[in-house]
Amino acid sequence: MTDAPLAALARVGVTHLGADRPSPREVSLEIRPGELVLLLGPSGSGKSTLALTLNGLIPHALDADVDGTVRIDGRDAAEMTPAQASTRVGMVFQDPDAQIVTSTVLDEVAFGLENLLLPVPEVLERSESALRRMGLWERRHDDPAVLSGGGRQRLAIACALAMRAPLLVLDEPTANLDAAGAAEVSAALAELVADGEQAVLLIDHDLEAALPLATRVVALDREGRVALDGEPRALLREHADELRALGVWLPDDAPERPAAWTPTAEIAVSARGLTVMRDRRALIRDVSLEIPARSFTAIVGPNGAGKTTLAQALAGVVPPPRGTVRVAGLDAGSAPPPRLAEHVGFVFQNPEHQFIAHTVRGELAHSLRHLEAAERDRRVAEALERFDLTGLEDRHPFRLSGGQKRRLSVATALVAGADRPGGVLVLDEPTFGQDRARAEELLRLLDEVHRGGATVIVVTHDLRLVARHSTHTAVMDDGRLAAFGPTAEVLPAARALLTRRATGDAPRAAADAAPTRAAPLERLNPLAKLAAVTPALAALVFTRDILTPALFLAAAYAAVLIGARRDRRAALWLAVTLPAIVLVLAAGFSLWTAPATGLATALRLAALLAIALVPGLTTEGPDVVRALVAQLRVPYRVGYAALAAYRFVPRLRHERAVIRAAHRVRGGGSALSRAVGSLIPLLAGAIRHAERVALAMDARAFGAHPERTERHPIPWRRRDGAAVAIGWAVTAALLAAPALASGFSGGM
Repeated sequence: MTDAPLAALARVGVTHLGADRPSPREVSLEIRPGELVLLLGPSGSGKSTLALTLNGLIPHALDADVDGTVRIDGRDAAEMTPAQASTRVGMVFQDPDAQIVTSTVLDEVAFGLENLLLPVPEVLERSESALRRMGLWERRHDDPAVLSGGGRQRLAIACALAMRAPLLVLDEPTANLDAAGAAEVSAALAELVADGEQAVLLIDHDLEAALPLATRVVALDREGRVALDGEPRALLREHADELRALGVWLPDDAPERPAAWTPTAEIAVSARGLTVMRDRRALIRDVSLEIPARSFTAIVGPNGAGKTTLAQALAGVVPPPRGTVRVAGLDAGSAPPPRLAEHVGFVFQNPEHQFIAHTVRGELAHSLRHLEAAERDRRVAEALERFDLTGLEDRHPFRLSGGQKRRLSVATALVAGADRPGGVLVLDEPTFGQDRARAEELLRLLDEVHRGGATVIVVTHDLRLVARHSTHTAVMDDGRLAAFGPTAEVLPAARALLTRRATGDAPRAAADAAPTRAAPLERLNPLAKLAAVTPALAALVFTRDILTPALFLAAAYAAVLIGARRDRRAALWLAVTLPAIVLVLAAGFSLWTAPATGLATALRLAALLAIALVPGLTTEGPDVVRALVAQLRVPYRVGYAALAAYRFVPRLRHERAVIRAAHRVRGGGSALSRAVGSLIPLLAGAIRHAERVALAMDARAFGAHPERTERHPIPWRRRDGAAVAIGWAVTAALLAAPALASGFSGGM
């Protein structure tokens, strides 16, 4: 092992556009092989900025002024492109979903290697090695979306490992994970540094979680300067107070104690046989519980266990079935949202989801719109002072800092009356992504609300919060209530559940099986299928008779039945959706036109959809991108960027549903105005996600060369030309058939 540093920073400062001071500033440190350096510091101290500077994304991908020098393996980072830096510094971001571009685990790891124009055998060798190291080789054919949160983060680490970068930088990789997922990532990191050849820079707020791994701790102060640098246990022993002042969570920092609570028979929230369905899937099943009034209840469980769904159903954000949930004496499934908001407040994990006004004052006033102007102004002024928002009254909520947004989101939930005795306040992951100072500030506020007589319900995976603040704990597992009761009794079971190793990414027996044989149409070039059906789609637009679209519809059915995979999706389209379209549209059009005209229109629209299914059911998005790049010379940057955007669509739908639910609960305005109002946070979230994906792609050498290695080339074969010719011939024959039939009948 060499003693030469893998990274050396000398008086480095970074000033972002529009900032009046650098953050970080004057940072000097070296990282050597075999080290796992834990970088700590309060929010806003520049930890993530420092990471982006190490791999060249700042200033090459993000505009900022960099002072001082950054040397990577002896080279000046300012003279290296992000693609060059990607082979020396691997980057793993906080959100695993913002790093995934392709549709299989193997393709995801190979993505960066293909960008480097490596030969296919080397791409496969490196990909297999990285996946085996992270325990994911048996899942290589799976879509990354089916992995657990910890599995997707291990996949992100595998992507960085495959680049063979000697320095790996991880920016809060466990922030989105439960204890089991965090344990998976920690085990992977411990293995990485065991051989002494690789170094890791780990950014986090939590010394307790990383202490067993770290060989060294570097702490930044609030100005972004290095305040402490040394061996972890020595710093913990000699500088504990300084670390606390810097917003660092320390091991066993406070004794676990149940929150003060006077037992009562009064029930604030009750559920009886609560089941919540989405897309014909039960998110939570048969949940029954009674939450005592004036309690502080924590809802815990693994990622995907149903914690947020339960909290939203209890608060009426997701309307539960009538009669299954009562909160503050109201039926959460039938009470009007404005009436419910007078007694129940809900704070979303992302504060921006619930903002609907253009100023801080407007946000608070909206929650009090039912009051007289004088009383409303008085309550708004009280809330501004109570939540330390005075002086920000006219600022747009989206322009507040992270801590200010969180305080405003809590204020909007409480100001209508949820903090009164008998009120209920529900919060989803309120300390997510916050340093110790911000988290404790919020928890002090929640304790104050609790002492005032309100019932507080918190969704969290932070067991310290549970142990030190909650009186009761509900444990969710796989959509069911696994346990509920006083925290002192339930917490041991909760710890056991949350710290067990996740089983969602276990190897599957079928993982090594040969891929299913492709159906005939699946073996065609995607562009050939599009070219084959385009004349038929164009011709159908101009047809007005019944026979022609009926013939095209029959031909499309035949093509799908013969050439596509016979799965549930195809069966639903052919047996249910298309027949229903014909029947409904024919009946509808017949109300204001002749029945024959209505039937012709319905058949034409159904035929257009059926023909579009020929390529739609037999083509994968990546294959379309590869064909466009290979045959039409579309720049691969454009194609893969579009593919990344396509993978974001399901997340965008989920974000939209959450935002609309938040706006519905807060009420006010018509359904149209609420829909329009939801566009701002939706677009803001989409833009931020696009920026994160772009950074993750750049960190894996995307665009490093005009071309890239293609492991799955999509050539144009003779059969593709034949398919186009057959498609055009069938189109011509079907268009001519009505005229021939008419002529034949006339001759008779």
